[in-house]
Amino acid sequence: MRGKTIAIGVMVMLVMSFTPVSAAQEDVPPYQGRFGPDNALYGLKIAFENIDEAVSLSADAKLDKQAAHAEERIAEAKAMMEKGKHEAAEKAMDGYTAKAAAIDATATKPDVTEEGLQHARLMVRKHERVLHGLIGDPDMPEQAKSALQRAVENSKAVDMVLSDNVLKIQARYAEEKVAEAKAMMEKGDLEADKRAMELYMAKMKDINETMDRAALTEEGRQHARQMLRKHETELQGLIGDPDMPEQSKPALQRALNNSRTAEDTLDRVIAKMRPEETPAQERP
Repeated sequence: MRGKTIAIGVMVMLVMSFTPVSAAQEDVPPYQGRFGPDNALYGLKIAFENIDEAVSLSADAKLDKQAAHAEERIAEAKAMMEKGKHEAAEKAMDGYTAKAAAIDATATKPDVTEEGLQHARLMVRKHERVLHGLIGDPDMPEQAKSALQRAVENSKAVDMVLSDNVLKIQARYAEEKVAEAKAMMEKGDLEADKRAMELYMAKMKDINETMDRAALTEEGRQHARQMLRKHETELQGLIGDPDMPEQSKPALQRALNNSRTAEDTLDRVIAKMRPEETPAQERP
């Protein structure tokens, strides 16, 4: 009975030691809990975190927890470095790498939303800034910097995956609006057609911002190019349709211009990321 009581007490303390998911300050203070990577029960704490993530009710909730747990690994590493426990700090950074891989996997789940991905991306970019700050700290021991640098590289890779998936969701929504506009035109519902085109243009603005601010993978850039050219082809086809009412064409032309602007942004992003490459071939 006494053994069971102690076990329950340990479990309660472990659960209470979790960082609240909503806690998102710009800096990451050193971990103050009892179960850091220098504690014998650290592995049990990580197991409880993994269970907590596994029982999430949605991919967004899971991403939120994973990002918070990744941040806790940084906090643990800071605490261990302050104590001069470099092996324990490296253990925490290895944990960050594992959590980054988990975020990467969750980002591709079919039920993840744009909002969930955007929030995770903000968290991961915060992690990059904090990790860079630690690497640049003159008091940081050299032997700790290699683990921190690996964490930075993992964070950047996850950022790219998150950005790719944000862009895919945005592109899918924009494509749905083009199809919706076409269906409304065929029904003669010009007001509904206009609303669909307005939503398309609003989403194209989001796409433009995502491409301008995000680091995309090669696959992500290729997908964006294919998506934009598909939109342009469909919009040009609608504009050239002899049965298309004249009053609908200005909105379609604005949508086409927005799509071309987004492709110009993509060209600029590619040139900035890989300046040695020749610009994309000129569009008609």
